Amino acid sequence: MILLSIDSVKENMRLAKTIYAADENILLAEGMKLTNNYIQRLKEMGISILYIADNRIGKITVDEIVKVQIRTESIKVMREVLTNVRNGKTVNSEKVRQVVNNLLEELIANRNAVYNLVEIRSLEDHNFVHSVSVSVLAIMTGIALGYNYLKLKQLGTGAILHDIGKTGIPRGIMNKTGKLTPEEYEIVKKHSQIGYDLLRKCNDITSVSAHAVWQHHERMDGSGYPRGLKGGEIHEFARIVALADTYDALSSDRCYRKRLWPHEAIEFIRDKCKTLFDPDIVAVFLQNIAPFPVGSMVELNNGEVGVVVKVAKDFPARPMVKVLYKDGALLPNPVDLDLKKDLTHTVVAVCKNFNEPG
Repeated sequence: MILLSIDSVKENMRLAKTIYAADENILLAEGMKLTNNYIQRLKEMGISILYIADNRIGKITVDEIVKVQIRTESIKVMREVLTNVRNGKTVNSEKVRQVVNNLLEELIANRNAVYNLVEIRSLEDHNFVHSVSVSVLAIMTGIALGYNYLKLKQLGTGAILHDIGKTGIPRGIMNKTGKLTPEEYEIVKKHSQIGYDLLRKCNDITSVSAHAVWQHHERMDGSGYPRGLKGGEIHEFARIVALADTYDALSSDRCYRKRLWPHEAIEFIRDKCKTLFDPDIVAVFLQNIAPFPVGSMVELNNGEVGVVVKVAKDFPARPMVKVLYKDGALLPNPVDLDLKKDLTHTVVAVCKNFNEPG
């Protein structure tokens, strides 16, 4: 299994992971042979990365922090909840609570797993998948910070509803493919206040969860919105959600740009540490993220090229790599290299548009 840019995918390659449509039905199943028509259609849907089967590597097991069926059901429920709110109905807090409880149980059971799977999603269902992904990332961070069960539930609730205020923003602005005008951007910025106001009307959603929604665009240097809060003025939940929201947004395809790869999103967050994000929370947050997820084709500092086949949570930046190419030539037998043990080798690049030498 190799993670490739769709621009490198060729006809007759086979999918290594199932792709789901916006309604959570299977769009293309694992093992499906790709045609040029399929590839073009996926590009039109805004999908820029695919998991492709490779017989030289075989089946690779990716740590499943949340079971596919739980994640799929969570996305389905959040689609229903957010759509109903946009249509003028109240927030169904009971359904939100059940989604968060299900995610929390999965994440506690898999607390030693690393966020290691690149989400393949169409532009059509971005908002609903994004809400679930942000909640997963936030809860993982809360677990690492030692939060108790109640705090994890409150954090997870604020995270999964962080963008609920966007239901009050005109669709024409939210779905605009071009750059927003300054006036349109000011309208979008109102979503955190709109979300807070919505949740304060819900007696069974706590104030701290609502504050995570209200403040998730505040920044440590005071450059955020809606109130320009600084440092410790920002609730800790909001500082966590800010990171989770930024990471998932950067590593997702959008109608106006292609996604960053995980290591690129991580570099952005590290670069903005202290100015935009809480450095202490950044350090904990990044412990849970694999910069080179399983399936990534990587180049090592000695010029060898291979595929990441395993990532350990204690050293996510030093994965197990199955080396396929040396000096530009395909090895007759791939070689496993554990970068945790072999400290002379490091990953220097991700081969996004890999073409076999020769």
